[in-house]
Amino acid sequence: MIRSILLGVFLCGVLGILAGLGSAETTSATQAPVSIEERLAQANKDYDLAFRGLSPDGFEPVFAQFLALAQEGNAEAQETVGQMYITQQGVAFDRCEATYWWDKAARAGRAGAQARLGYSYWGGDGVIRDFDLAYLWLMTAAKNGDADAKKEAKFIAKSYIDDEQRVFDLDMKLHKWRAEDQPPAIIVRAPKIFALKFILAIAGLNPCHMGYDEI
Repeated sequence: MIRSILLGVFLCGVLGILAGLGSAETTSATQAPVSIEERLAQANKDYDLAFRGLSPDGFEPVFAQFLALAQEGNAEAQETVGQMYITQQGVAFDRCEATYWWDKAARAGRAGAQARLGYSYWGGDGVIRDFDLAYLWLMTAAKNGDADAKKEAKFIAKSYIDDEQRVFDLDMKLHKWRAEDQPPAIIVRAPKIFALKFILAIAGLNPCHMGYDEI
């Protein structure tokens, strides 16, 4: 009789331990990180809710989601982070950071970021103005599907480069010019000094940390 009781207690203990292990495995599986694709899809869904005013927390947690993905190397998130810095969605305006992330996304093949980087070189926004690079990035964006980029590139060629041989050479260069081979953009950072704003504006530069309405 006593043996039967002891055996029953032993079996119950073993079953309890096994059940605990199963529960731990289930909890661990539940807590396992989701894939980058799933996190990106969730971030885009949350962005849409915030954009429509349906998120009680606004854009700040959405920006944090995209920034984490951007730091892990996701090109779509990098492009979105750049845009959120410019539109001040969940983060303060910062041309430096916008250009930094667009540059990363552009070199990773994102057509939208390539076009934005081209516009940045065109206007000297956060980078040193360079019409050749503006043309190359915009033509690359056009090749990758940006509908307006080619028209803007042709406008730059006609109105700013204004040299048929130079444009021809750039077009020849495009045959071998690859976004992923380009060096990182040199970000122009400048303090908010009153006189410096006007000097840089005359030089055609809109450095980081200076809004369009600050000059």
